[in-house]
Amino acid sequence: MQAKIGIVLLSGGLDSTVALWWAIREGEYDELHTLTFLYGSKEERVIKKVCEKLASLSEVGKQVFLDLPWLREFSIKAGATLIEGGNIPPEVSIKMLEDKNIMRRASRSVWIPARNLCFVSIAASYAESIGEEAEIIAGFNREEAETFPDNSPTFVERVNALLEVSTLKSKVILKSPLIHLDKKGICTLAKSLRVPVEYSNSCYDPVGITENGKPIHCGSCESCARRKRAFLESTGLDPTIYIK
Repeated sequence: MQAKIGIVLLSGGLDSTVALWWAIREGEYDELHTLTFLYGSKEERVIKKVCEKLASLSEVGKQVFLDLPWLREFSIKAGATLIEGGNIPPEVSIKMLEDKNIMRRASRSVWIPARNLCFVSIAASYAESIGEEAEIIAGFNREEAETFPDNSPTFVERVNALLEVSTLKSKVILKSPLIHLDKKGICTLAKSLRVPVEYSNSCYDPVGITENGKPIHCGSCESCARRKRAFLESTGLDPTIYIK
């Protein structure tokens, strides 16, 4: 009987971190691996250390970092503000999150060309290299799907249809356990799973990391605003370090 492997797409963010702890809680995987992609984003100032810390705390079976220099080049051409050396991501307050026009413009500025499609495809290739039954686990969610279509149930459904005809040696599917949750719901789930969320990074442009491995958030980008609102509306306690 083949082992069942869970491959978590771990960005170090709140969503993928909670998805990792969800996978641990489920207990249906013989082994858990994490895949983290590096493509020149400003988040890489802290991502590797954050993901190493999270992998250590979660005791996953294997942690893999993959460099994608070509995605960095594509993102530079697309003018993505997430890339190191690019423009500063637009400042967004909690109040501004309610303005769909502002959010649409903000999401376009940080968009990485076909990022999630690339990530899932690479994860599927990784799964076939292991030669096992595998589930790719992502932190896609309802709130981000409002501005990022590659976080939506439609994306997951169509990718799974594609995986059926894209893999041969392994049975590979994409699973997104947070797909119907907003950030508030994710924070509530994180509390019930006892996720060490203080070690996750949501910031598009983090300042750095503390000596004990906690990322320092800018506090003014869209992702920081969503994180602040989620903790405020769910647990009321935000363990995140912000400079603003």
